[in-house]
Amino acid sequence: MPDTVAGAAVTRAGNEDLQPVGKVVGVPDLADVLRADIGQLRRGFSSPQGRSSRTFRLLAKLLDEKRGHYQMRILYCPPLSLLWSFLPGDGSPASFLHKFYVRQVWRERGVLARLRLLAALLVCPVVALSTMAWVTWLNGAAIKSRTGKGIARQMLEQLYLVAAYDVLPPWYYIFELFDDAKRRRAGEYLHRFETKGGIFRFLKRTPRGASRTPLSDKLRFAARCHEHGLPSVPVLLTAEKGEFVRAGLQGGDPAPRVPEVDLFVKPAGGRGGFGAERWHVEGSGRYSDGNGRVLTTGELLGHIRRQSLVERCVVQPRLVNHPDIADLSNGALSTVRILTIENERGEFEPTHAVLRMAVGSNTTVDNFHAGGIAAKVDLRTGELGRATDIGLRPDRSWCASHPDTHARIQGRVLPFWPETLALASRAHAAFADRVLIGWDVAILEDGPVLIEGNAGADVDIVERTHGEPLGDSRFGELIALHLHRAVEGRRMSSETVGFLRDSPSRRRQKKAAPQGERKGSGNSESNDSQTVRAEALEACPERMSRHDSDKVLEGPK
Repeated sequence: MPDTVAGAAVTRAGNEDLQPVGKVVGVPDLADVLRADIGQLRRGFSSPQGRSSRTFRLLAKLLDEKRGHYQMRILYCPPLSLLWSFLPGDGSPASFLHKFYVRQVWRERGVLARLRLLAALLVCPVVALSTMAWVTWLNGAAIKSRTGKGIARQMLEQLYLVAAYDVLPPWYYIFELFDDAKRRRAGEYLHRFETKGGIFRFLKRTPRGASRTPLSDKLRFAARCHEHGLPSVPVLLTAEKGEFVRAGLQGGDPAPRVPEVDLFVKPAGGRGGFGAERWHVEGSGRYSDGNGRVLTTGELLGHIRRQSLVERCVVQPRLVNHPDIADLSNGALSTVRILTIENERGEFEPTHAVLRMAVGSNTTVDNFHAGGIAAKVDLRTGELGRATDIGLRPDRSWCASHPDTHARIQGRVLPFWPETLALASRAHAAFADRVLIGWDVAILEDGPVLIEGNAGADVDIVERTHGEPLGDSRFGELIALHLHRAVEGRRMSSETVGFLRDSPSRRRQKKAAPQGERKGSGNSESNDSQTVRAEALEACPERMSRHDSDKVLEGPK
């Protein structure tokens, strides 16, 4: 759980405009955590009081993804598959990725650390049983009513998945593995503890260039996008250590002047929407946050200065979605998350996309892990599927229409879709030292705009919304390819060629294709994402390749 602006409000003696403003927000307790209302928890922990609470500090410690100094880290508990990691896999990309993680966990530790790791395996049954009791209490009765599958059988299936595939009980419900067809593919799912726990970090720590392009720093990200002609959100003001240090990307007057427009204020290095604030211009030099707080221009500037004592802040104009999809929002900006990966030919290929939407009283951010919903986007057409929340509770699950606006989601086609895909590929060329980037793109009335890029993109949002695992998808194939290259130091190993040519996803496609289309398929691109990438690149005149990215990055003449 990110803690980007942790700590209570800080004041500076002698500066009245730095005094705390706003009302106290209800702080979640342990009972709220057990109810797993992600939206309510996010709202409660967004305040300084919430982030300084004992409950938040305990959760932050338990769920800290940066804990430890190892490259391959243990996020929750050691996976049981460590005990049989020496056994060969089945040759699929998913199997390779699972084996890679657990074997690297073992290899990079010394003798004493390995002994501690084996001892920590004793914790796994405790974690499995306790989380199983918790999530079954939340979901068991609803799933029994929906599917007819009894509570005891659900619990037995959860224990089996823990032992056989390292699937912890919450993901039994998140991935809907109570469905027999989905459970048969349980070994193909990629997990957060593998990707964010080490695989993505392994790729980030083997850079192709001498320096890393900026993704996490929002100010430097905006500057790079501006430099390379990529449409992105402009930075109006920047505050650091209680002072405004610059105004805009072009330098100019550093005086803190706030334009008469709706504003979005967020930490320069924030994650997950924590610390973000939305301010609506009321006129006459007054701004409101939508929660009953109204500030004058001077008070707002003082508030921003105070926030910057904890972490550097950026002020940007608030964006509004294209009219065709404006009703898919409760007021917060809806964004498309697009995964792009460098493929075998050095091109930047989009593999999956989802549309994220805010619901309920959260009108600031659309983050899926902040209680929002998301819908699969068909890469070829831009058509939306049904939307869903994260799946920890049974009260919302899947919906064809937006819960607040009641606007139809399923079947809606996103405007500017070819241009949106082309922008993601072109943007990756500007950050070509990155293997994988998860782009957040807003579709506005005049076209798509980059919001940010994420080097460690979440995979559960894609697997949940798409209703299928990523391990043997195009995404899994390319991640496995890059791990092979990083470890072996050559372009492609024979094992990689094998599973790229005959992976389970390719076999399913060949089986589903008509007989006439199968002929000669060994030299054709059968994957939908490759066709979509070609269509997207046709909409963008430059060839999106790392090898000619210098040409792409020249931007408009």
